[in-house]
Amino acid sequence: MRARRGSRRGAQWRKPAREAAGDAAQRVESRARRLGWLRRGALAAAVMAGLAGAAWGTAWLLAPGTFPLQSVYFDSRLQHVREDDLRDALRGHLDDGFLGLDVDAIHAALEALPWVRSAAVRRVWPGQLRVEIREQVAAAVWNGEALLNTSGEAFDAPEDTWPSDLPELSGPAGREVDVVQRHQEVERTLGRIGLAVDGLAMDARESWTIELETGARIRLGRESVDRRLARFLAAYPGLVRERGTDLAHADLRYPNGFSVRWREDGNHAAD
Repeated sequence: MRARRGSRRGAQWRKPAREAAGDAAQRVESRARRLGWLRRGALAAAVMAGLAGAAWGTAWLLAPGTFPLQSVYFDSRLQHVREDDLRDALRGHLDDGFLGLDVDAIHAALEALPWVRSAAVRRVWPGQLRVEIREQVAAAVWNGEALLNTSGEAFDAPEDTWPSDLPELSGPAGREVDVVQRHQEVERTLGRIGLAVDGLAMDARESWTIELETGARIRLGRESVDRRLARFLAAYPGLVRERGTDLAHADLRYPNGFSVRWREDGNHAAD
């Protein structure tokens, strides 16, 4: 009986096997969590150290003295772009070393210059900035205040840089391409009879007037322009031979012909 009571007292402080196994699992899980926190902390520290090292390395690479810019090479022959304008455009962009160059900012500054149609900018290792500039090609003066390129696009340039032999074209805003194309056609057509075109104008009613190098004017009107010009082209050489003098004015706006006034005694009539 004593032994039996003793066994009962022993049974009072021993935990069941299932409960003991649960305690052991909790201890393992707690230890695993602590190890996880330690690992994550160590990883975070390593990442921060790596970022700090990368930031320092980037700063060192971008420092102007690490890889200095040694030269700027212009890979183009420039006729109209001024050297002083190029220097002004690049000023302030070349002080950050080779790797610190802001290529996009340099590109934008160059393309904002007069006479620059496009610019290409690139680094060439170990220390060169290479620039290629494509200049505008002026085809005409537009409305007396700007230039037109060969594509009929208007661009601004200092007036003292305008070529002196450009034709004078004029017309409403947005009609630049139409005027350029018509000028090319008229110049080609009248050139066949020895007449040199100095200018062409389209007015607000889309009526055309040609200005010749001699000061003479030819009024084409707005309708059947090609047919009217062809009719004049066929008759003009015979009229010149018969008259023996230069043209002062021609009006081609008649439905079945044209009127002509001739230059007398050096008088350049242009109305």
